[in-house]
Order: sequence, then C-alpha cells, then structure tokens
Amino acid sequence: MKNQKFRWIWCNPFAGVFLLWVFFFLSFAWFRMDGEVTVSYLSAMGMAGGTVYWWAKRKERIRRVPKEKQKALLYMLAAVVYAGIMMYVFFHVQSNPAIHSRNEMVPFFFLTGAWMGYCIGVTVRKKWCERRILFAIIVFSSILQLFFTMVAKFNLTQCDMGNFFTTGDGHAGYIEYLYNNHLIPAQFDPREKWQYYHPPLNHIIQAVLLKMQTLCGVDLKVAVKNVQYPTMLYTMLSTVCAYKIFRELKLRKLPLVLATAVMAFTPAFRYVGILINNDMLSVLFVLLCILFTIRWYRNPTVKNILKIAVCFGLGALSKLSAVLIAPPIAVVFIDVLIRRLRNREYQAFGGLMGQMGAFLAVAAPLSLYWSLRNYFRFGVPLGYVPLSHVDEQYIPQPALQRIFDFNFEMFRNPYLNHLEYYNDFNDYNPLVTFIKSSATEYGTIRFILGEWAGHVCFWPTLVLALVSFGLMVYVLVKKNSMPVIGKVFWGLTYLVYLVSYEHFCIQYPYVCTEHVRYALPLIVTGAFFIGKGIEQLSRRKSRLSRVLTYGTGGTVLVFSLGCIVVSIAYGVIFTIGMMWV
Repeated sequence: MKNQKFRWIWCNPFAGVFLLWVFFFLSFAWFRMDGEVTVSYLSAMGMAGGTVYWWAKRKERIRRVPKEKQKALLYMLAAVVYAGIMMYVFFHVQSNPAIHSRNEMVPFFFLTGAWMGYCIGVTVRKKWCERRILFAIIVFSSILQLFFTMVAKFNLTQCDMGNFFTTGDGHAGYIEYLYNNHLIPAQFDPREKWQYYHPPLNHIIQAVLLKMQTLCGVDLKVAVKNVQYPTMLYTMLSTVCAYKIFRELKLRKLPLVLATAVMAFTPAFRYVGILINNDMLSVLFVLLCILFTIRWYRNPTVKNILKIAVCFGLGALSKLSAVLIAPPIAVVFIDVLIRRLRNREYQAFGGLMGQMGAFLAVAAPLSLYWSLRNYFRFGVPLGYVPLSHVDEQYIPQPALQRIFDFNFEMFRNPYLNHLEYYNDFNDYNPLVTFIKSSATEYGTIRFILGEWAGHVCFWPTLVLALVSFGLMVYVLVKKNSMPVIGKVFWGLTYLVYLVSYEHFCIQYPYVCTEHVRYALPLIVTGAFFIGKGIEQLSRRKSRLSRVLTYGTGGTVLVFSLGCIVVSIAYGVIFTIGMMWV
C-alpha cells in the first residue's frame, strides 16, 4: 500500500471492520427509526463536518502533494460524498409512509455499487493483489451480512427468541430483564425462566445497546429492532479473525484467498449472524483463543497467554460450549513445557509454569463463575441443559443408525426434512443435517425462492465438505506438511467439536439440536484445511495435483457465487413481498 496513512487498516483489520459496523449502525439502524432521532442528525452532521474540515485543511497543501496522492484524496472525498448521498436517499425513501422501514434494498444497492466501483477502479488501474482481493471479500461479506440482518427482522427466523414486552421468556425476555434491572443477572433460579440458564455476557451487551439508544431518546419499542446488530458485528469480526488465523499459519496467495472466501460466504454464518442468541459471540471468542494460542506458541509471553485466558473466560461467559477449545489449547501448552524440559531450559520452564498459573487465575473465575453461582445458590446441576419435548422434532432412530446411515432419501431434498414442514420424516443423521442447515438453514429460503435455491446452496456445500475432509486427511498424513503440534492441534480441534456435536445430537434426539450453530468451528477448521491442502498440492508438479488444485478452486468459486446469488435473491424477493403486506 503506497498510502501510508491507511496502512493501519491492513495491520489492524479488526478496527477497520468495527468502524465499518459503526457506519452501518449509525446509518441503517438509527436512521431507520420511527420519527426523528437526534443522534441520526448528529452523526450525519459529524460526518459532513469532518469531511469539510479535512478538505479545508488539505486544500492549502494540495498542490504540493504528488499526483498519485491527489488521486487518492479525490477518491476518498468521492467515497464520503457517495456515502452522504446514500444516507440521504435512504432516509428520504424511509420517510415514505408506503415503504417505511421495509425497503432494505436501497442501502444494499448503494453499498454494492460503491464496492463494485472500488473493484472496477482497481481493475482499470491493474492494481489487484492478494490484500486487495481479501479486502474486497471481507467488505462484501459484511455488506451481505448487513443486508441479511435488515431483511430478516429481529422477530423473524430466530431460535428460542421468545418476545419482548410479554412473558419475559426466551432470549428476548432475558435481554429485557437485564435492561430493566440495571444489567444485574436474575436473582432467582434460572430454570424458572426459559433460556435464562445461559451465561449472561451476550445478553448484557445487547441490554447495554438498548440502554445507549434509549438514553439518546429512542423509544424502547423501537430500539429493540436493532438487537441483531451486535451479532452482526460478531460475524464480521469472526471472518476477520479467521483470516488472521490463516495468515498466522503462513497461508498466502491462492490458499489464503480460498480459505477466507469459504469463511466469508458460508451461509451458516449468514444465518447464525442474524440470531440474537449467544452462539456467534462464543464462536468469536473461540477463534480469538485459537489466534492468540498460535501467537503464544511462537512467542510465549505473559501478555499473549493472558489474551488466551481472557478470551477463554469470556467465551465461557457467553456460552459454556466455548470450553471445548480447552483440550487443543492444553496440548499446545504441554508441548511447549516438554520442549523446555528436553532442552534443559529449567529457568524458562519455571517461567512458563508461572504463566500457566496466571492463565488459570484469569480463565478459571471467568469460565466457572456462572455455573458455580447457579450451583451453590440454586442447586442447578453443572452443565445443565433443559430438555424440551417437541413431538414433531423427535428423532426415534437408534444411535448407530443415526451416525452411520446415509440414506439417499435424506439427500433427495436439499432442504431439511422436517415433520413440522410437511415432510414424511425428520433428517436423523447429524452430519447430513449439519451440512443442510449450513447451506439452507431450516429451509426458510424454500418458502421464498423454491427448490432451485436449495440445490444451488446444498450441493456445492456438500462437495466442499467432502473436499475439505479429504484435504484434511492428506495434510495430516503427509510428511512435513506442517509441524506435528499443528497437526495435533487442528486434528484434535476437529475431533473434539465433531464428537461433541454427535454426542449432543444423540443425547438430545431432536431436529433443533442438529443445527449447524452447535459446531460452527468445524467450518473454520474445514476452511483452513482447504487452504493448507491447496498450498501442499501446489508444491507438486504432477498433473493430478494441478487438476485437484484447479478443481478445488473452481468448487470454492461456484460455492461462493451460488451462496451470494441465493442470499441476494432471498433478500430482494422477501423485501418486495413485505412491501405489499
């Protein structure tokens, strides 16, 4: 990047994505409110005033700036003006009573137009490189997530949501309780209220968002419409976190682009990213644990291990399943300790033991707080999960059949076979249901787009899942493909989440427990092995390796384009339909 002023965006993409989310929230959450909100005008005035100040300060020195940088400054100004026009048009359209708070296509087309303008500009200037491609992938993935969030209203396509302003049950009731009680968790047995057994971090964050809005004059009944925005942020940050993990593991060029594209355009994250529950926040902390574990392994400092501890503790404080990442992390810790002993570095070994103590001192209280609090105060069993009996979702097949039976009847329908949706049976194999719910969720898009959309998403996802599994076996078996500790870490991560998912599905034999949201880290693991496998294949010069490389790349391309087309088509048709309701 020639423009040094914005190199920090590449060095810290988390900050860049967070600023993009802030822009989304100020523009499309508060600007869509019923009535005039002071903060909306203040944010617009701040952007306009900042632009004028920046331009005035630069104007006197503009002639001394090289022509290349003058172009960059003009591009920046054009982008800000474009954003201002977009917000003006969006706000104007939303003020039309006929389509108020329904026309989500306006910001999507404006943002997509800006993104396409960037891509065309880079193409014309022949400036495409690895980082610009990745930038385009991550930004467009964020735009798609915004579009999906705006289309799927806060009270639609949710899991265990409940409702605001009613009985206080479900995730919505949990958030409302925290909002009304100054963010203090329930002072009663959490089993008395549906979904209150979950750790409170995610719900506290959403309650804080509600507080911020109401303090700015937004009516609470309007503010609750934006409870999906924190989850959208977690999804955007998870994509960036996966990209950073892949870079830390030395993936570059095509392998890095393919792995990031799989992560960015997998429909599973689109679906889970619109839920208001705690799944996506826990996944984000799991990915951060992986990222900081890799960094600690290369540079075992107190700072790095405390980052792991904080993320591990906050992950468990979001959802208890985040502790599943503990075994892979423990293996890395043990490997580093053994290497110090083998090299007779006893002083360094003592320092590492001190770091382990610091890790436990931070991680243990955070991760155990909620479970121990409920156990000692209310007698709630450790690891408590409520069992709901829903006849239409019950799966009667025995465990061995569910694990090993891949009946073709389950593949005939690209959507989930579900008795609640007029099917003849419930899909009973957890892996098949995992792929189906990853590609088509519970079949929501079937009612909007029909059968073709399911096939477009499901079959490329299935092929990609098989390819990633094959490449994982190839990488783990091949000598010198990666360090042994790397193979153990990623292989164990895959095994832990797969076995935990299968066990959970067998223990609670219902369709809802087979959802992809219970094992999302498996997708990240699969994306990594796709990138790593392509990296290893590209080093071989045989015809077979070239065929496999191009075939995998083509599969990822078809998968990404298919998922993008279906997501856009779903949003557009759903929005048009809502305009006539």
